[in-house]
Amino acid sequence: MADQLQKYNVFHVILTGGEPFMNAKIMFLLMDELTKRSITFSLNSNVTLLTPELAAIARQKGLYSVLTSFLSYDPAMHNFLSSTKGSFDRTIRGIKIAQDAGLNVAANMVVSRYNLSHVQRTGMFLGELGITTFSATRVIPPRQCDAALLEELTLGNDDIRSIVSQLLFLKEQGTHIDSLVPYPACFFDSKESWAPFRSRTCSAGKTSVVLAANGMVRACPHHEKEYGSLQLEELGTIWSHMDEWRDGSQLPNICKSCSLFAACGGGCRMASRDGSVCGDDVIADAQKQKIDISRPSSPITLTGTTQLRVKVKCRFRKDDVMGVINTGGLQNTLVAPETLDVFKGIHDEGSTFTPDSLRTTHSIIMPEEQYLNRYNLCFIISNK
Repeated sequence: MADQLQKYNVFHVILTGGEPFMNAKIMFLLMDELTKRSITFSLNSNVTLLTPELAAIARQKGLYSVLTSFLSYDPAMHNFLSSTKGSFDRTIRGIKIAQDAGLNVAANMVVSRYNLSHVQRTGMFLGELGITTFSATRVIPPRQCDAALLEELTLGNDDIRSIVSQLLFLKEQGTHIDSLVPYPACFFDSKESWAPFRSRTCSAGKTSVVLAANGMVRACPHHEKEYGSLQLEELGTIWSHMDEWRDGSQLPNICKSCSLFAACGGGCRMASRDGSVCGDDVIADAQKQKIDISRPSSPITLTGTTQLRVKVKCRFRKDDVMGVINTGGLQNTLVAPETLDVFKGIHDEGSTFTPDSLRTTHSIIMPEEQYLNRYNLCFIISNK
């Protein structure tokens, strides 16, 4: 499996489960194999099984960050939602062990009607533990659930607005906020409220896949469809079976003509009103498609002669008709193949360039926000 990831130039792997520490030996083996192939990795874990010894080994093997699940500041609610007595205390213990080992810990809170009002206080509680990156993610009902469970787990627009409002409060307090499930742009009333969430778009079958322990490959972690097995086929072949996630055929009709689609992506395909992959996100609002939610302007202004350098950590890959530039972890930028070649050449040479030189030499014209804000490809050498 690791050989296949290397062959097709996969940049980053998230080790997840189930619970990875239930099979720590295999997890550490995977870390070793990924490191040999210069593939970076992070870990999703509930950290309840973490010990100082395991944390030290993981850190030694190159693990830098852990995303854990935290369901409420209230112990009773956390234990209820995790269906495990004592899980609150064990999670707190695991967080402290991970931090003591030098691991960066972020937390995700899956939000349902049970803990909807707990988002703000949970983020503040985690901040007191030293966690400054906090995601509050709306629950996505299982695709095969019955009507009663679907009704119980489906959040309405006002519920989602409450999540966003509480997250924006935390942002004002200095917390880095996120949602692990994307929001459609037309849900928001302003560019300021959308700004913290706009980098989270659907990556299923576009820049990411899900690999099961048995080698089966899916496009989306929330969707059951399997596209092949790494035990029988090449990853590239399986990837080619996922064209439906990339060719626009699964987009909701209201998104296809929307001017915001390129930045938005249409929300979550698993959160549709009618349960189909092609349905519009339950919180999409087509009436807002014409509001101004453009990206806030950059405090940094570039000129045509600004000296720039491509960041050393950038990694490059060609995927069919597009190029992918990875700027670290899960941060990927999609560019034309010709643009990829130019930036890779500049990167490999370690040379500097200017927006003017890109335009005159390579006929590449990019808005300034693409260099720094959105794509994070470059840093400034001189801005005289």
